[in-house]
Amino acid sequence: YGDSVVFCGHIPVISSNMSNEIVEPDALDNWNPDQVYQKALTWVGEELQEQLLEGFFQGTDPDYVVVQHFLEFLRSRGIAPLIDPRLKDFIAAISTKSDSRYSYNNLKHQIPKAEFKTLVLANPTILSAIKGEFVVEDFPDLAKSIDEIFEDCRSETSGEVTTYIPSLAHYPATKWGAAICTTDGQVHCCGDAEDLVTLQSVTKPIFYGLCLDENGEKAVHETVGKEPSGHGFNKITLARDNKAHNPLINTGAISLASQYLPDETMASRYKSAISKYQALVEGSGEMLHFNNTVYLSELHSGHRNYAIGYYLQSKGCLNEKVNLKETLELYFQMCSIETSVRNASVLAAALANGGRNVFTGNQVISERSMQNMLSIMFSCGMYDYSGEWAFEVGIPAKSGVSGLIIVVIPDVMGIALWSPPLDSYGNSVRSVKFAREMVNRYSKGRNQNVLHPFSNRRSADGRYHNDQRGFVFHPFPGRRPLDISIPGPGVRQHHTQARSTQQGLQPSALNTQQGLQSSAALLRNFTKGLRFFMK
Repeated sequence: YGDSVVFCGHIPVISSNMSNEIVEPDALDNWNPDQVYQKALTWVGEELQEQLLEGFFQGTDPDYVVVQHFLEFLRSRGIAPLIDPRLKDFIAAISTKSDSRYSYNNLKHQIPKAEFKTLVLANPTILSAIKGEFVVEDFPDLAKSIDEIFEDCRSETSGEVTTYIPSLAHYPATKWGAAICTTDGQVHCCGDAEDLVTLQSVTKPIFYGLCLDENGEKAVHETVGKEPSGHGFNKITLARDNKAHNPLINTGAISLASQYLPDETMASRYKSAISKYQALVEGSGEMLHFNNTVYLSELHSGHRNYAIGYYLQSKGCLNEKVNLKETLELYFQMCSIETSVRNASVLAAALANGGRNVFTGNQVISERSMQNMLSIMFSCGMYDYSGEWAFEVGIPAKSGVSGLIIVVIPDVMGIALWSPPLDSYGNSVRSVKFAREMVNRYSKGRNQNVLHPFSNRRSADGRYHNDQRGFVFHPFPGRRPLDISIPGPGVRQHHTQARSTQQGLQPSALNTQQGLQSSAALLRNFTKGLRFFMK
């Protein structure tokens, strides 16, 4: 594209024959590396943005773009054009209907060049898809890899469908679905991902987050601890300090149910909770449901949970303002929330996004509560298999006896896996195998110091860090980093002052060469998008 970068000592000389502008070293004396990066990006971006959009006019009529071809490009990047609320204005502009009930049959066949450019440049999500700025750059390759792992796990037939909740016993053992959703709202589904499934214990970390936001960390942990129990999830036992071991087993979750809005009516308490759950998936194109059959089944057969409730009450672990019956009813209601596997991945992605909805950007659960939630999920999320999971997989997750597991890769993606047959711990056999295979495929196996989740949030200028060995996700301190490059750059780790300091660089002296190499990566992504569409 005619750009060149020459390094003289620590001062870059940047020339661009696109803008016919040259910056000599003397002119850079007062520039910091960020200013150099932004200037280079401006030169490159303004010209290439025009060239990139021109690439979509390679059809039989160069003055028009074929709508379906462009939408196919967006779908290949994990974006659902008719569902994603971020594309609402774009779809409305290319629709032949004036109402909001859009379908592919109601869209224009082609649109003029000038109109297309105006619509695209006004939509940040579409621009990010074209420029390759999403957290997963090469989404088609990741989707292909997910499909391969999914099919490899289909042959796993061990495990038994749960029977202690009668209404769950009807799930066919052959059901198998998986879905991923990135923090940029890129979605890919496999198998029975559109089937509905109740959350069961997958609800517990989310409800824990709501209680933290409502009551504060100190109040919540007066009756609920933070330690793995080492026992089955429905064991009638407490820790030595007469607290429930953690909020992700039955004792802890039932205790939290008594703490949530204790002064409100039952209807208000449920309405408040379900509205927060719905806010996490708003814009996904699906609503959360309530499975009354499962609820009534738990209500009438949950004898052990009633025993746990009385035990907690005798130990002073329940809020005295709420009677035991209402506490258990709210607990059963939260477990009976129902959604598709696809929508569960959107729910998990919101957790990966620091409690922020990936489509609307609304903060539903505070980041502080999310940090606590993911720490608990990491150490306690897989029942008494949690220690093995943390050692072998090393990613926050939560399982439920419906066969659903959500996996949260902070700041990258959420994964939902569903297969009813469970192992002796109560975890889905196929889903556990999938997670292990995914980590084995992408882990580089290097132990490095890493940042706390959410400390590497995306910066305002959209810059990322590339370590030149592929982009790496570092789950938690002491764990193997998870590499999503497939091959080459895949998931980008955000460029932060903290990371630079860890590498021995001063915050004011970020590596300029790395920044400009990121610009080169951006150019490569531009050409990738062009080549895909021109095929």
